Amino acid sequence: MHRPSPRRRAVGALLALLLAGLTLIVTAGPSAAEDGYRYWNYSHLEKGEMVFAQTGPGQFVPKDGAVEGWRFGTSTVSQGIAPRADLTKVTFAKACAGEKKSATTKRVAILIDYGTKADADGADVPKAEAACAVVPTKATGTQALESVVKLRTDKEQICALDGFPASGCGVPVKDATIPADEQAVTFALPSSDTADSDDSDTPWTLIGVAAAVIVLGGLAVPLYRRNREG
Repeated sequence: MHRPSPRRRAVGALLALLLAGLTLIVTAGPSAAEDGYRYWNYSHLEKGEMVFAQTGPGQFVPKDGAVEGWRFGTSTVSQGIAPRADLTKVTFAKACAGEKKSATTKRVAILIDYGTKADADGADVPKAEAACAVVPTKATGTQALESVVKLRTDKEQICALDGFPASGCGVPVKDATIPADEQAVTFALPSSDTADSDDSDTPWTLIGVAAAVIVLGGLAVPLYRRNREG
């Protein structure tokens, strides 16, 4: 049996290493930058985290108790960005506190993050907020959003929420970069409705005032008589 010489084996091993290295260089290369867009990203709460939506809001029907996310900013087609919410504090229970569903309606918590100054083109960035949409059970994500903010749209694309941004719709961005490890921002939660409690307290307040007037009036009568008789 003919065996290759040690020298030939060494040359063969060296060639194998060179070919392996060349393969790595060719296949790795510089990673191609992905172009993206500056627009309103749409996401859903799934298993404790916001997940980039795979369908448009006009085709998605959230269920009662769902949490929908909207975040303005630059992202790519394959990787979206979610609202910078602390999901342990900004919850469905807090966003929809006091709201009740019926046989024909549902409640959907909506988290709105207007993004950063870098994507605002010099405009003031509104503060992040949470709202509760109480809508018909068959309402889509777009209809739920439209019930809590004013929309500017272009066909089926959401261009602006409550006038932000003032212009543009899905502006292309070359070599888009996705922010990583963003810190959570404060979300304004719906204020509790104190109108009912104020109204309910009003009758008792009036009764208390009336009782005080009666008591004072009762004391004033004998005092008036005593002064006259004196």
